[in-house]
Amino acid sequence: AAIGVPNFASASNIAAIIYASATVGIAAVGLATITLSGNLFSLSLGATAAFASIIFATFVSAGIHLAAVAALGMGVLVGLAQGAAIGMIRCNPIITSIAVASIVTGIASTLSGGRTIMGQGDISWLGAGVIVPGLPNQALVFLLVALILDLVVQRMRIGRELRLTGSNPVAAQMAGLRTKSVVVMANVISATTAAGAGVLIAAQSSTGNLLVGADLDFNAISAVLVGGIAIAGGRGRVLDAAVGALFLALLGNILLVNNFSYEVQLMVKGLAVLLSVALGAMLLRMRR
Repeated sequence: AAIGVPNFASASNIAAIIYASATVGIAAVGLATITLSGNLFSLSLGATAAFASIIFATFVSAGIHLAAVAALGMGVLVGLAQGAAIGMIRCNPIITSIAVASIVTGIASTLSGGRTIMGQGDISWLGAGVIVPGLPNQALVFLLVALILDLVVQRMRIGRELRLTGSNPVAAQMAGLRTKSVVVMANVISATTAAGAGVLIAAQSSTGNLLVGADLDFNAISAVLVGGIAIAGGRGRVLDAAVGALFLALLGNILLVNNFSYEVQLMVKGLAVLLSVALGAMLLRMRR
């Protein structure tokens, strides 16, 4: 693609690819902690991002920092509720996240009246601004979040407990590890990063509505799987999800500049995910 398409490998196009992967990437690196903990995925990312965009657009007139804190705070509350149900009460993670998504969507719809909320204030520096030359601010936020989360999971005690819980929850509990707490924490991290993705999407257009993050669940899950994180939990790194998001953004860019339709892009993305899952299953059987 870099040979066949003029300026494909240019710095501006590479920056555009990272920018395009930012919102999905932030949600994906947070979701990776849930997968590593052995609790598959969360299907409440899109609803959380949508609610966060509404909150952000509503409060941005009072200051961008206050609006961001309010939106991220909502994500923390959603993660605590979902994590408590999964980690403490032992509810099924998929069903729980679907139920949480329904509740969050209902609350967001009630508060917004189903309307698009227009933000009042200049937030262009977060939506499309550049601090580091050649790197959009949203891409910078994505890379920083990915690096910090990876450092936490790889270097800190809670990260080791997270992976061990995902590898063998029974053995981890018998060893006295904080298995329930790490599951709650993983859900808090995931919901907070999903809210962060909603903030970034809202900053791009200074609006928030229920359609924000409509495909965030699938795209974030795709990034986690394409990145090679084991579905069963315990194996992989947070940075793998970031690489998966970048790969999918690169793939989408290649298809776009070659004038492939949106439908074809969806099929290719689906095939990439399917191949990743199949390859992971084959490698797992080979290890056994």
